[in-house]
Amino acid sequence: VTSFVPRHDGVKLVRVRVTNAGSAPRELTLTHYVEWVLGVLRQETARFVVTERDPATGALFAMNPWNGEFSARVAFAAALPLDGARTLDFTADRASFLGPLGDPTRPAAVLAGAPLDGATGAGFDPCAATRVALHLGPGGTAECVFLLGQAPGRDAARALLRRYQDAAAVEGALEGIQSFWRGLLGRLQVRTPMPQVDLMVNGWLGYQNLCCRMWGRSAFYQSGGAYGFRDQLQDAAALGYLDPAIPRRQIILHASHQFAEGDVLHWWHPPLSKGIRTRFSDDLLWLPYVTAGYVRQTGDHSVLDEDARFLTARHLAEGEDEAFLMPGESGDSATVYDHCCRALDRSLTRGAHGIPLMGTGDWNDGMNRVGREGRGESVWLGFFLYQILEGFLPLVEARGEDQRAGRYREFRRELGTALNTAGWDGDWYRRAWYDNGAPLGSKDSDECRIDAIAQAWAVLSGAAPPERAQRALDSLEQHLVSEREGIIRLLTPAFDRTPNDPGYIKGYLPGVRENGGQYTHGALWAVRALAEAGRTERAAQLLGMLCPIHHTRSPGDVRTYQVEPYVIAADVYGVAPHLGRGGWTWYTGSAGWMSRVALESILGLSLLEGKVLALRPCIPAAWPGFSLKYRVPGGDAVYELSVEQRAPRPASTRGTMDGQLLEVAEGAVWIPLAEGRGTRRVTIVLGQDVGPAYRQRL
Repeated sequence: VTSFVPRHDGVKLVRVRVTNAGSAPRELTLTHYVEWVLGVLRQETARFVVTERDPATGALFAMNPWNGEFSARVAFAAALPLDGARTLDFTADRASFLGPLGDPTRPAAVLAGAPLDGATGAGFDPCAATRVALHLGPGGTAECVFLLGQAPGRDAARALLRRYQDAAAVEGALEGIQSFWRGLLGRLQVRTPMPQVDLMVNGWLGYQNLCCRMWGRSAFYQSGGAYGFRDQLQDAAALGYLDPAIPRRQIILHASHQFAEGDVLHWWHPPLSKGIRTRFSDDLLWLPYVTAGYVRQTGDHSVLDEDARFLTARHLAEGEDEAFLMPGESGDSATVYDHCCRALDRSLTRGAHGIPLMGTGDWNDGMNRVGREGRGESVWLGFFLYQILEGFLPLVEARGEDQRAGRYREFRRELGTALNTAGWDGDWYRRAWYDNGAPLGSKDSDECRIDAIAQAWAVLSGAAPPERAQRALDSLEQHLVSEREGIIRLLTPAFDRTPNDPGYIKGYLPGVRENGGQYTHGALWAVRALAEAGRTERAAQLLGMLCPIHHTRSPGDVRTYQVEPYVIAADVYGVAPHLGRGGWTWYTGSAGWMSRVALESILGLSLLEGKVLALRPCIPAAWPGFSLKYRVPGGDAVYELSVEQRAPRPASTRGTMDGQLLEVAEGAVWIPLAEGRGTRRVTIVLGQDVGPAYRQRL
């Protein structure tokens, strides 16, 4: 069985080949079965679905005329018999196919061997069941392709069905999609002493990110399809090494989903941009964060001048946390740069402690009632904003906006002071304050006494003085890293009985998802912080621990983990009796962040201005080295990097490309990218670690 989706067509192809290894002829039947949803939940939409058999192609069509903007679309299921196969019969009536008890593991029609009744129309519990007969002589092979797809209308559906009407077309589509994935994911390949990391970085992470997060935006646990403002911006940023056009498109798309007031749609569904307006405090800030990072990486300043619309919709009423609505176009537009500035200007808030207001949630959606009354403050948001202002200021200064630059710089200075006075709890940084003034993420808190992302971003932002950064990381490791269970908890202890109301996070069982389990997205930020603070041994060890393969090394591990070993899980449960069980897989921004942490924080790779690869590895002393192969997007030049770590280390790092010495500054090797074809071989011998100062230069 080979299952795939062609590169540009909305149809899933399942090719089945059956070979008779015996000496006697065989007659088999093969039945393809799907249940139509054509909406969100089948139990809500089934009664509206109408089916028909298309006489031109023999396919079963399904439509839901009550499905809003999708009401004209046609879904289809069909069988394409090839060698040794022929279509027998079909039904669109789920009840007649499954039988009275409706068990898909024992369909009544299959067990009885009776012909399918050919029912189509309205009023059925809808399905599409198509049965094919296979004739197999001794040593013979029969083949059939099943198609499942959707199109704007009947004619478009027929065109898709005819496009894949023979084996050659199916084989060509398969070769095309395999070539696409090899070409894209093969642009960056690594080989390290951690094969579990290599396996993820060299394909699975990029595949999960682009296929599920960027394109499908749906998975087993979330049948969604929406864009999240913060979500797909982060996902796209991680794909810049493979194709910088991806983050560029995403930046412009998200800018066009900002309201004129500067806030944004928390998420929205295409094509009409139906979504929710909220009081979340961090969503809008991901636009300047990702935009500044994209410009630094590619040197493409033209994205700042791209024009993007503003949306308009009713304002949230007093006491209203969010509203699902369909916004309109305001009739006004501005450059992406202006959209970023509008987001920053709206975010320069202060509470009683001088820390930005949290609103109805920051990155942690589950803390949606910490600051809903307008007084709660978020320490994590303060660190995040502190870093964004540093990264965006050069773009402001380059445009000669001295007054704005001065305002941003002064706010950042005062914010840094507040974070290190009110934000510091003695051994780690607090997470937030409730509207009532009670601290969150403090030794004085009854629950959630320490939170991982506040400690991580204290380091990543550069706001924490070196001594405090190390103490915060010590506390993170002591309280949140559990090697025995192979997890890094987001916070501890979990919310359970506190009289304070942090939000819906408290509705999760202790240890599940954000509530004291491993939320892998935040755990990866912790690993990134450890690496950038110079704790190279620990960072690499914990990155390997976060790989899903680590949770499936034995049959016992598999029974505990219970989810796929080749894609990242958004969460791993952190409290008995579910300790170590994997949660939400596929649809998680952790895929993009794991690739960035591995490449940038451990292997030390940075792409600068689209012109230079800077490499300053932060690898364990025990590693003999690693290799990295990179084919520059849009060109044919390939850079093969071989990194050697000798013991003891030489006095300084040295690098050559095709025998020519490379510039080394503050421990980083600077590799100029040239146009043209060919392979360039780079050899690097690591010298002494001169500290993290090069990060400021990057």
